[in-house]
Amino acid sequence: MNTPSLQRPIERARPLLGTQVAVRVEGLSEADAHRAIDEAFAVVARVHSLMSFHESTSDVSTLNRDAARQSVSVSPETYDVIRYGQDLAAASLGVFDMTVAPQLVGWGFLPRPVGCPAPDANATWRDLELMGDGKIRFHRPLWIDLGGIAKGYAVDRALEALQALGALQACVNAGGDLRVSGPRSERVLLRTAVPGDTVPVLEIENGSIASSSGREHLKSHEGREVGPHVHGLRMEAIGTSSFVSVVAEHCIAADALTKVVLASGADSEPLLRARGATAYVHDAGGGWRTIGGGNS
Repeated sequence: MNTPSLQRPIERARPLLGTQVAVRVEGLSEADAHRAIDEAFAVVARVHSLMSFHESTSDVSTLNRDAARQSVSVSPETYDVIRYGQDLAAASLGVFDMTVAPQLVGWGFLPRPVGCPAPDANATWRDLELMGDGKIRFHRPLWIDLGGIAKGYAVDRALEALQALGALQACVNAGGDLRVSGPRSERVLLRTAVPGDTVPVLEIENGSIASSSGREHLKSHEGREVGPHVHGLRMEAIGTSSFVSVVAEHCIAADALTKVVLASGADSEPLLRARGATAYVHDAGGGWRTIGGGNS
């Protein structure tokens, strides 16, 4: 009887989270590898179904529709992501804010939510209350969007599912937001979308990287260019001429911190260092700089 190989990498990809999600595992038999990958995809699909701004049955849509009138029970996953987002909002003094969805709707990056009360123009992350029992309420009408944080969370949960099923080496890559585990590092190219620009290569081992930029998604709004990322305090577009990659232990941190760096630049260094993260920033002039200096 032949012993199945435990070393051959098995990789599959599937469209999820508005991008292509690729999952690769090593250290399992072929049948076990495919079962593990199926489980990872199921985890990502669940996060999408819970946290999508577009789907009317998601936790996010339910909150936007009902939480200003009454407390709303959400899944443990959604609660965890919003709790992390609230913590980062406090740590960044509001630069990161999940309640910027009205701005993104106004700019045409998100659809107007159906059946939701008009948001209060003065609402911020401080008007969102986590009640400690899986319930959340809003103190003013507001719209949240978890697009700046949920993809990293989905990558983390999928990678953890692969580890739990025995993968010795694993990688989950959701459109460039990725996490790696195992004894071998992963090479990642930092593609800035600037033609002819130098493409640096990073080595990631047992860690995560996420990238954000508004360069590829610019729109014209009232005579100015705007992108899909918003400064939580100024309500201005950020990242329209820059590219940021953040390396951190967990992908949820890397994903969320890219928006803080796009908004704050060098001023984000204390927060990056406090969270063990490093940012690689490419500016319009074509130069690279490093901010932070975590150990990931």
